[in-house]
Amino acid sequence: MDIRIYDVEHGDCCLVLSSKNEAVLVDCGINKTTRWKPSEGLARQGFGSRRRLHHLILTHPDQDHLSDLEGVLEKLKPQHVWQHPQLSVRTLADYKDTLSRAQEAFSKREKTAKDLHPMTASSQFRSMELRQFYLPVGSVKDLNDLSLVSFITEDGFTVCFPGDLKGRGWRLHLKNKAFQYMLRETNLFLASHHGRPSGYVEQAYEYLSPKLIVISDRDLMRGQKVIKLAPYSKHARGTKLEDGSFRRVLTTSQDGRIRIVVKDGVWQVSTSSTGVK
Repeated sequence: MDIRIYDVEHGDCCLVLSSKNEAVLVDCGINKTTRWKPSEGLARQGFGSRRRLHHLILTHPDQDHLSDLEGVLEKLKPQHVWQHPQLSVRTLADYKDTLSRAQEAFSKREKTAKDLHPMTASSQFRSMELRQFYLPVGSVKDLNDLSLVSFITEDGFTVCFPGDLKGRGWRLHLKNKAFQYMLRETNLFLASHHGRPSGYVEQAYEYLSPKLIVISDRDLMRGQKVIKLAPYSKHARGTKLEDGSFRRVLTTSQDGRIRIVVKDGVWQVSTSSTGVK
């Protein structure tokens, strides 16, 4: 598996390529400083023309995660779009409007205990498996807790994309045995809510012990400060980078673009500063 995490400042945008060259884009934030956009950067690599973007995963309706949504849909032409199953949209404006209407409809219904339980969905790709967990629209007040938590697995390697999941969302999901199991299987974890303390829940690390944690965030010093406020380093086992350094946590604010290639259990990790391609 080949995971490319782009520096989109305070946002998210990751490309996952399988051993069969199946392409999955998770979120589509942009870098306002460098003006890099996935719809343009990946188009230059041939996606949308000679290369297929097989899947687009939208974690939740925040501008920093979906700011290039219309461009990605138009230029990269993803074959499948995965989002919260109670939402179906094509633009960021539609996403927020649909979310508001769905929440209003949900609030008018008489609810049962089942309406508040985490739900799951799974799909088999060519060589990868996608497992997703989500909370019903209207079950939480904070929109970040509606993040579609995605686990992508190939050849025993699992990467977790939790979006901007926060405290209440984490605690509800952690009641789910299947969710606990997938956390245990996770090798690479993208820190929830850009590594902020609001996305850090100690209970999750009773199950989660990844080799590497990546934080996607903006300021040059933000990543260092976040690590001090939320102790991610103590939960990751760590790995060597191509420059020989040993790291447990990487941040886009400090390390720039990040690439992790895993084949036959061997990790190759590089960043902008170590010559990432």
